[in-house]
Amino acid sequence: MKHGAAFLMNMAVFLLVVAWASCAQQSSPEPNPENGGATEARKEASAENMTTDGGGVVAGEESVVVDGAPEKDADKNAAPGAGNLVELPGKVVAHSEMLPVPSGAFKMGRPYEWEEEWGPERTIERPVHEVYLDAYEIGKYPVTNQEYADALNWALAQGYLRDENGDAFKNGLIYAYGQPIADTEASTSWSQIAFKRGAFEVRVNTGYNNHEFSMSDHPVVTVNWFGAVAYCNWLSEIKGLDPCYNTADWTRYEPVRNGFRLPTEAEWERAAGWDGERHWRYGFTSDTLDITRANYCYETGKHANPLGLTNVPRTNPVGWYNGVNPARLSDPDLLTLDSRSPVGAYDMSGNVWEWCHDWWCRPFSEEPVSNPAGPQTGSYRTLRGCAWFYPGHLCRSAHRSTPKPPDRRSYNYGFRLARTP
Repeated sequence: MKHGAAFLMNMAVFLLVVAWASCAQQSSPEPNPENGGATEARKEASAENMTTDGGGVVAGEESVVVDGAPEKDADKNAAPGAGNLVELPGKVVAHSEMLPVPSGAFKMGRPYEWEEEWGPERTIERPVHEVYLDAYEIGKYPVTNQEYADALNWALAQGYLRDENGDAFKNGLIYAYGQPIADTEASTSWSQIAFKRGAFEVRVNTGYNNHEFSMSDHPVVTVNWFGAVAYCNWLSEIKGLDPCYNTADWTRYEPVRNGFRLPTEAEWERAAGWDGERHWRYGFTSDTLDITRANYCYETGKHANPLGLTNVPRTNPVGWYNGVNPARLSDPDLLTLDSRSPVGAYDMSGNVWEWCHDWWCRPFSEEPVSNPAGPQTGSYRTLRGCAWFYPGHLCRSAHRSTPKPPDRRSYNYGFRLARTP
């Protein structure tokens, strides 16, 4: 009740400051050329048909691929004028906060029957089998735009960043260790990070009542698997830990070092769905999904989009679904539910897909396994968790996403950290 009273007081002040008015959600199941910068969209034929243009990004997972370069607009989402930027009550700023997960076995895989309305059954989610995991840590939140921008500024100072020609980075698509790793505003309007006056900074997005919101504590997007791994190594260096990845060949050092890394698919699912006794359907200790619990496409053409963002990506600040914030700014009486996973992590259903360590894919069997990390080689990497753009059945903690090439970038893809203590 104390939190609720404080929230209502903050919201009353907020109402006076910004003079809220009703606004319609501007969401679409297809990318909007005006909002997202895409010139054309097409249905994705299959995972095997997906390719990455060195200068482009893709729209989504399992349904849409976007062709064409996003339109460039230097003023779009530019830094706001004085008084335009709205500070949200209850704002969460992540600082690589990690949660302990004890060693032990859990039941991995979908323990419930497939529902016909979900379409063709994904048999790769079964059979349920026992998986033993050593103790590890997992990020409480996905990595944010601010965290990634801060790491990029550090990496720039170290001389790690390059352009497509191997020269020192000046702007556009970011390269490191011979791979494209992430976009900036100059390479796609979907990136929420800009490079201005020799430094990386986070952009703003227009939302509810035409106000501008900082994207600092939203999950970073348009970063590929290489970019997620590079961040893990950089943060390890910054904190005096041993980097987990060899960026000469992009393999993980074995035995696993004490630095930051991506979670394995098994570690991700255990943190999202397992409470020690049962496997929950969604990544917040519940078998029920609605817009008070996660940011996802709840109906064709309608997204939860709590800030009413008009431009892609329509993500939410990490940890938004905490039982204090409203499910939508346009409806302050409808509060979120505290949507932590069994280990206390937020945003494990919806918001952004999260890169995992594994190559695709480990076939499930009834045999118990210990610390699985996927195949030794492959062509595609694993993503988990679903995103704001996609329907609810993909938010299930047992859902195994269509795999993507490690150089794939999208306004739906982010990541969270893991670590072996």
